[in-house]
Amino acid sequence: MTFFESNAVVWLVLGTFGGAIVSAIVPWVNAELLLLSTVAVRRDATIPLVIAVALGQMVGKSVLYWLARTATVPRAERLASAVERWRTRFQERPRSAVMVMGLSAVTGFPPFYVISLVAGALRISFVAFLTVGVLGRLVHFGLFALVPHVARRLF
Repeated sequence: MTFFESNAVVWLVLGTFGGAIVSAIVPWVNAELLLLSTVAVRRDATIPLVIAVALGQMVGKSVLYWLARTATVPRAERLASAVERWRTRFQERPRSAVMVMGLSAVTGFPPFYVISLVAGALRISFVAFLTVGVLGRLVHFGLFALVPHVARRLF
């Protein structure tokens, strides 16, 4: 048995983590398909794979968040005023921002890619973004990973 064969699950989880980071930044790389394909290879590693995809996604989404947060204010006056207006709204009602981020992290609607950029641009607390994002992505990918298991029992 070679080193790679004896550590196959570890390599699969690490590769999945890396793929999830890429999928978080490059929108046409699908994390759900990545998860389904890896779970199909090793059903016994479903939980570590779900965790790897969720954490990898949040590493990538955190990059997007910080890129948007450190970006300069747009020169377009209408866009700049809209950003300020939404920033003020979410500062006055932080639960609204958390609800939108949570809904997006769990369902993917609105797209979490966009929400990550918006959260950074509006300077929403990174701790709130990270906490809600990790929990939401764990729920999202956990439910998604159950689909093949449920389908197998039904059919």
